[in-house]
Amino acid sequence: MVDVPAIPSLAQSRLELQSKVSDPQEAQKAKEFEAVFLSQFVDQMMKTVDTSTMTGGRDGDMWRSFMSDAISQSLVDRGGLGLAQNIESMLSAYRRGAS
Repeated sequence: MVDVPAIPSLAQSRLELQSKVSDPQEAQKAKEFEAVFLSQFVDQMMKTVDTSTMTGGRDGDMWRSFMSDAISQSLVDRGGLGLAQNIESMLSAYRRGAS
């Protein structure tokens, strides 16, 4: 018989990554980065929506910017896309490698 190594599940891998990250400042910075990234992403999507019936003109552009920020922050507060966790683990690995 051949011993087949156990492959960790995605949930186990995610928990291991989160346990390696212990600096709350790194976690906060990662969430802020994800929020900025998502804000740009959402803003590009919202440019395809006709807002002229709501406010129109420059006011519509300003509204879209605020709405993009609010949507992206809401997404991050609900767990985001997983980008923050990856950034946290990279920051943690960098910190461990530098020390």
